[in-house]
Amino acid sequence: MKQFLLVFFVAIGVTACATTSPNGQLASSAFDYEPARGNDLADNHFGYEMVGEAGWQGAMLYNASGSGMDVDFSFDGSGGAQRAALAMEVPYLNGGVRRFSGHSESGADVFIMLQAGPCGPGQSFFVTLVMGQERFNGCASETSASDRWSNYLADWLPAIDLCVNELRHEAEHVIFAYATASGTAVRLADHTGNRWECVTVNDERINAILPLSVVDVRLGEADPIFVRSQIPARGDGCYVYESVRDETGTLMGAFGYDSCAGPRAPIG
Repeated sequence: MKQFLLVFFVAIGVTACATTSPNGQLASSAFDYEPARGNDLADNHFGYEMVGEAGWQGAMLYNASGSGMDVDFSFDGSGGAQRAALAMEVPYLNGGVRRFSGHSESGADVFIMLQAGPCGPGQSFFVTLVMGQERFNGCASETSASDRWSNYLADWLPAIDLCVNELRHEAEHVIFAYATASGTAVRLADHTGNRWECVTVNDERINAILPLSVVDVRLGEADPIFVRSQIPARGDGCYVYESVRDETGTLMGAFGYDSCAGPRAPIG
């Protein structure tokens, strides 16, 4: 997950690289993409905080090394504290989820899978952890120098559904959402770079839909994009896609991370 790609992008290139096509087929060379090493952020300690059933806690922390990016894992549960060195699964985001494997200091096999989705307040991943013969379930949140709009998808979803339905014949994916005095503003785009801002009232009705100019860009826009109710097919573009599911495993949509749009924040 972790790649240190930066948070700013050129306004005219908000939907650059390859995004959605008019028939809904999003371009993606996604599933053979491996995040590269980077340490351009002042705080490059990107990772995850985890909490689980029966009160266990865990943390994952990325550290730049000479050979790439190492992932340190620490666990504290009823059986005591343990540490492990993990590696990211390659190809990255295979099947739309984040996977890590390695060995604990005691020699036990360790496997972690993170499934994007609204696991709990402020927690945007469901966690499956296997250590030796034990299996644990829980939730995780990102820890990062920058905070993505997508970490609060559950809060934005009612407004997103209103706006996606209203613009279903024009816009093809969501690029940003934020709170307003009256409700939520949702930004959407099509594959040509056209963008709109849809403003809701109490997330119950739409107040206005405004076209956006190329210079009207918010920090963090399109990092990532969100495609409602589907996982895009593979294609020839720059995006890597991550499935987003609810607690029942039902597909809610997919996040798309542009791997060639220029420097960005860490894509976990």
